[in-house]
Amino acid sequence: MKRSIPAIALASGMLFSAATASAATPTPDLTGNWETKTYGHHHEEKGYLEPGKGSGKWSVKEQKGRFFHGERTYVRKRLDNKTVTEGFSGVISRDGKHLYMVDHDEDILFGDILDDGSIELIMLNDGDENSSARIGILEIEKAK
Repeated sequence: MKRSIPAIALASGMLFSAATASAATPTPDLTGNWETKTYGHHHEEKGYLEPGKGSGKWSVKEQKGRFFHGERTYVRKRLDNKTVTEGFSGVISRDGKHLYMVDHDEDILFGDILDDGSIELIMLNDGDENSSARIGILEIEKAK
């Protein structure tokens, strides 16, 4: 029994340290300008767009804790070659490694904050009477 007391104390200390470390996970600061590094998708009617260099610009204008908002600008190359600017809002997960966003028009995005600081986003759009469904994957990185 006397030998198990130090082991229990050590295990308790390790659990406490792990809980404290996870509670202290810093929220990444996403404010600033970002650029689309790569982009690809599948469109209900137009098929696959193979991953390639992206041309989108992202601006996180404000962040309060885990919440943030901003706007993105991109060219709809496969649809009508129109430049589109739309707002978005998002939240960062408690562990600081994932994010969830909606653009203020039609897309829902889920993302992973990667070890190098870039963000991989999965974009979902179920379409409606005026547009077709699509799913995309893109990676954004801080503008240099």
